Amino acid sequence: MNTRNSTPISAARLALRWALAAAAVVVLVIAGTIAANRTLFSPQHQVQALQQHLARGEGAEALGLMQAQVPQGDAVALDGDVLKRTQAGITDFSTDKAQAVEGDEQLRTVTAHYKAHGVDKESTYTLRHAGKSWLLFDKWAFEPSTLPSVKIKANTVNEVTVNEQKIPLSAGVSTLPVFYPSLLDASFSTKNFAADTRGMVVTKPAKEPVEIALKTEPTKEFIAAINAKVKNYLNECASEQVLMPAGCPFAYSTSARVDPATIDWSIAKYPTIEVNYYNGAWVLSPLKATATLTLTEQDLRTGAKAKKTVKDDYSFTAQLTTSTTEVSVVPVAGGEQVAG
Repeated sequence: MNTRNSTPISAARLALRWALAAAAVVVLVIAGTIAANRTLFSPQHQVQALQQHLARGEGAEALGLMQAQVPQGDAVALDGDVLKRTQAGITDFSTDKAQAVEGDEQLRTVTAHYKAHGVDKESTYTLRHAGKSWLLFDKWAFEPSTLPSVKIKANTVNEVTVNEQKIPLSAGVSTLPVFYPSLLDASFSTKNFAADTRGMVVTKPAKEPVEIALKTEPTKEFIAAINAKVKNYLNECASEQVLMPAGCPFAYSTSARVDPATIDWSIAKYPTIEVNYYNGAWVLSPLKATATLTLTEQDLRTGAKAKKTVKDDYSFTAQLTTSTTEVSVVPVAGGEQVAG
């Protein structure tokens, strides 16, 4: 009798165990679905996915995910290696929990925190609920927007380097649409002019482009070239054995008779070269040189001869014509231009 009754009892226990196991599976599935919906299908996951596309230089995928419009400009920083270089200094990227937007239940904002070359920065993104996937998982889409842009300005040159990429300038300006966050480093270097690197961190969209204005400075080679031309001009003036060298800043006047063979000009001090940018052109500050003249004078009344040394300061100017690789210096002495 006991053996016959044990079979129904065992079957009931087995069925109960299966029911409990099935319930546990259902609970786990529901918990997993909730967890996945809060992570893999959350607004913040979309932001993290966007940043991953940017870090890999996948501009088309990032642009499609953001549903963003691209403003006018040079799109070189929106894809490939240049895009990757705009992200190279972005580290420790993380996102806060999505926040509801008052007045619109379908909107959420997500704030991302990161370091830009070690400096703490943040960006905020807005996403809209876009229905469900498989009736279980939320879908979130970035609110359509327009990408920010950066205006790079530089005088004297027709191209600059941005994140290791040559960028042409038009009338000294180039505008680059960029994703955010982005790190941009702009500079240029030519034979005659250079600008130190200037960095910019773009963290959000803006109606107007943010500006990177590069400060152009003359190079040492440029100053040396001008200095050499000015010295050559003065040395040629000093080589003339006349009291008033033609087209030169210095001269000597005397009532005595002078033997030309005794006239000897020399430059005691050459000008200090100072170049400034003014009214759209590079100009040379007024120049001052010190010249020494030795000669022998003969008194017209007595006939006596005397050796004389005269040292004096003389001022003049010079006009510059420049390019990134060439420079022309035209001295102006006594209101007269002199080929230089």
